[in-house]
Amino acid sequence: MKQIAVRTGWFIAAMLGASALIVSCQGAWTAVAFINAAFLISLVPLSLGGLLFVCERGFFSGFAYGFRRWRKSGTKAKQYLEEAAEENEADEPPGSPRFTMTYPLLFSGLLLFLAMIAAGYAVQ
Repeated sequence: MKQIAVRTGWFIAAMLGASALIVSCQGAWTAVAFINAAFLISLVPLSLGGLLFVCERGFFSGFAYGFRRWRKSGTKAKQYLEEAAEENEADEPPGSPRFTMTYPLLFSGLLLFLAMIAAGYAVQ
């Protein structure tokens, strides 16, 4: 849990640094420009973390299973050959893939996203 918090903090710091760099390269340094840049940058890890989270939970396993069954549904001779080949093949490893960066990406994107929404309303 501590490692997730440390990585989340580093991601937030990196995103804020990238936002400051983008705003300083544009020339006009304003709070609104910084908030807008940080808000848009926070969407990237939020989206990536969400995608990794969905993949970890096995959402796409049903689709993969359906496509495997659909691909195998052919002629009877083809089915017999595939069934014989399946008996010789090793089974797939159980479980979905696990990614170490899922929660740090998701939490850092979400925290910065919500912080920039609050900062945007505070500036107005």
